[in-house]
Amino acid sequence: MATILDTFMSELRRDDFSVVEAVQLPGRPERRAPVPSPYRQGPVGKWLKNDPQLAGGLWTHQSAALEAIDEGHNVVLATGTASGKSLVFQAAALHLVARVSDASVLVFYPLKALASDQLERWRQVARRAGLSESIVARLDGDTLVDERKAILENAHIVLMTPDVCHAWLMRHLSLPTHRRFLARLALIIIDEAHVLEGVFGSNFAFLFRRLNAARELCGRQGPPAGPLRAIAASATISEPREHLRRLTGLDFVAIEESMDGAPCQDRMLLHVACSRRDAEPVLADMHRRLTAAGRNGSFITFADSRQAVERIAIQSGADSLVKPYRSGYEPEDRAAIERALREGTLRGVVSTSALELGIDIPHFIVGMNIGVPSSRKAFRQRLGRVGRVSEGAFAIVAETAAFHRYGTTLEEYYRMSVEPAHLYLANRFMQFTHAKCLADELEALGVSGQMMKPPPSARWPEGFGDVFEFAHARGARARPREFDHVARIGGDTPQINYPLRSVGEESFAVVRGGSGVAGMPSRIGQVSLQHAIREAYPGAIYLHLARRWKVWEWRSTAWERAIRVAPAGGGSFTRPLIRTFVNLSVEHDSLVEGHFRRGESGFLAECQLQITERVEGLVERGERRLYRDLRHENPALTPKTRDFRTTGVVFTIEEDWFAEPGVKQRLAERLRDLFSREYSVSPQDAGFAATNISLVEGGLRRPLTSAFVLYDATQGSLRLTEPAYTRCDMLITRLERAAASALEGHTPSDEEGAFLVEVAPALRRWYERLGSEQPEAFGSLHEGFGGKAPEGWLYVLAPESIVARRDTQGVLRDIEIIEPEIVVDEEPKLYYRYRVPAGAKALVPAEKIECVGDRWRTVLWNPNTGDYREIENEASEAGSVAERPVSLADSVAPNETGT
Repeated sequence: MATILDTFMSELRRDDFSVVEAVQLPGRPERRAPVPSPYRQGPVGKWLKNDPQLAGGLWTHQSAALEAIDEGHNVVLATGTASGKSLVFQAAALHLVARVSDASVLVFYPLKALASDQLERWRQVARRAGLSESIVARLDGDTLVDERKAILENAHIVLMTPDVCHAWLMRHLSLPTHRRFLARLALIIIDEAHVLEGVFGSNFAFLFRRLNAARELCGRQGPPAGPLRAIAASATISEPREHLRRLTGLDFVAIEESMDGAPCQDRMLLHVACSRRDAEPVLADMHRRLTAAGRNGSFITFADSRQAVERIAIQSGADSLVKPYRSGYEPEDRAAIERALREGTLRGVVSTSALELGIDIPHFIVGMNIGVPSSRKAFRQRLGRVGRVSEGAFAIVAETAAFHRYGTTLEEYYRMSVEPAHLYLANRFMQFTHAKCLADELEALGVSGQMMKPPPSARWPEGFGDVFEFAHARGARARPREFDHVARIGGDTPQINYPLRSVGEESFAVVRGGSGVAGMPSRIGQVSLQHAIREAYPGAIYLHLARRWKVWEWRSTAWERAIRVAPAGGGSFTRPLIRTFVNLSVEHDSLVEGHFRRGESGFLAECQLQITERVEGLVERGERRLYRDLRHENPALTPKTRDFRTTGVVFTIEEDWFAEPGVKQRLAERLRDLFSREYSVSPQDAGFAATNISLVEGGLRRPLTSAFVLYDATQGSLRLTEPAYTRCDMLITRLERAAASALEGHTPSDEEGAFLVEVAPALRRWYERLGSEQPEAFGSLHEGFGGKAPEGWLYVLAPESIVARRDTQGVLRDIEIIEPEIVVDEEPKLYYRYRVPAGAKALVPAEKIECVGDRWRTVLWNPNTGDYREIENEASEAGSVAERPVSLADSVAPNETGT
């Protein structure tokens, strides 16, 4: 009988497929070493000696890791996928609890699906060691509250997600059960450590330190378990020792890939040519062909868009055999899919990165991926899902020039080392959220008054102590106003209201309860604000569990934060019309680390930004529909915004080539994609804008038309875009290589090649003419860089402009400008009069205005005469609403994980 691999390779030989490049990945034999002597005795020795698969020995890296652990080191295993890393920390944990009767072990898995998958494996090795399987238990968001206390009391090894540790364990430190568990905690295991980067990883770094601090305080109240040890594992991690040191504050010994003694199977790696527009229907057709073939094996397809996953599953037309999988599902729905995967009743699954981690499904033989994965870490993990016990194939389904456009080939991409994991622990908003949590936890543990300080043993990041002073009750009065909105979100239960996977970001329950739906609303999922404005915007067709839902209403009150949906018929999909507005400053205090370079025709700077992303309408069946035109049909169809402070890199280029139509947008998008791929930054974590950019100087805004911005999409910034400034030369070199590749004919079109050939050298010339300047060497920018207004005139918002101001709850509200006004207090300041209900008028400072929407424009205003003047040769940046590319409008989620 033909296997699914035979069917897949046969289908690729059809005329409608073109294999651009194929790389054979050969298998390798195993290398073995003896079991270290401490692990040959007792329960662990019984397991390791009698396991028929181990035959009394270990792979070389497993033996080396156990020796290092026995010597008292913290260890990080950085060997390949399917290399038996779990055996190492399972043996270490069982060895510990067998020797120390009251010791407890906490095992962190980043996904509930992964913890669920691994629970039976832990219990299996416990049985083989002659121990009761009840010593191991899983505790995550799906565990009933009544069962949780019993688990902490009775289990010695607890599998847990970081999320439930943060939101439940740390929230109830006043309970004796929690204190006893932490006092006994001797070992923490961190699996899939490479996932702990960016927002999630930076939050985890603070959680680990809070957990360590709580353990220390609980240990003072009872017999401590000795020094805390840690073991971490990841198949795709760069600079493992340094990453784990920053993540935990502890020092580690690394067992790296060169020591890997595990065998591996032959696999074929392919680049299959297909445009992004055609990829979804092509893969859906391939799914139908594979499910029609024999039942020998199964497949997994990866897409970086949550809604693309849903669409492909719908189009595959085999609901019982092919399922979508992503975060945002309810626990019972997710569990059913996972169970069907393990049992083999599903022929295939379409997933975001939520299934790219170490869930072991041995019958995955074929893997496919839409486009080039956003990082080499993700690529290695996805490739590692297939061919674990037999030969397999993995195909990148992407346009012909998918690799050449970045100056590489598929084989070069595979051979490259993975990117360093990114942590940024200086994010002040993130520090504030964890300072609020820590203050709550210290109080629960009996610390108060002058003793309310971060315990020094946890090695807190620089600046955390200062922010902590604003987070507890005594320091609230001195708190800077920028923390007010984040403080309101946290409320009295910061561990619940500050999720680990975002920074001060609201979330919404998705409930079935729209127009025409009888009965009480029922929850079907959850979505963050960042995803909501791209997936569940008013009027959207929201895709969930391969079903269509119509978004009827957003509710955002003190009692309810929900998006109401109802079942939708038909076969249409929608896309949001999203516009991004950027306010930036390059004044001294707004620059990041003094990063500023200026030349005769522009400047390059890393600086503070205020970003507003606003969905202002939708596209359905090819028709663009703006909310301002739809409100009379349904008042609930109103724009929704996401507003946040961050950092980014601004390129201002006053040259003729840059002013050509479309150049700004295309260059910004190309550099963002190149930068994201080079530095393993998710497209959802780094955005770009080439219009609606305003320069703020002295509280005044003026359009900056000859510029584009690459920005960090995280509230408060993780400084993910910093290399766009510090490594700009390297990025331009990459563009030049892509241009050279274009000259050799490796681009999808003559137009694309011509663009690269013209723009790359022009950008190089602009960059090389930039000089280095210290921040104190400049004040206001020259005319031509968005420049100063003529003498006696100011840039202001025109009367009748519709903009926004933030209310006391932190929500943006639309207002209509009547006129500007100079108010003299200690010094003159610009204000605006605006309309309020019942014909009254109100006054707002200019710096409190947010320029969002498409109904505002900038003019020159003479405060002495009251005259207005249109800005010559400079169109308002409001323009028309831009339709986002599908890859972003669908809410890209390459680092998506389930709670």
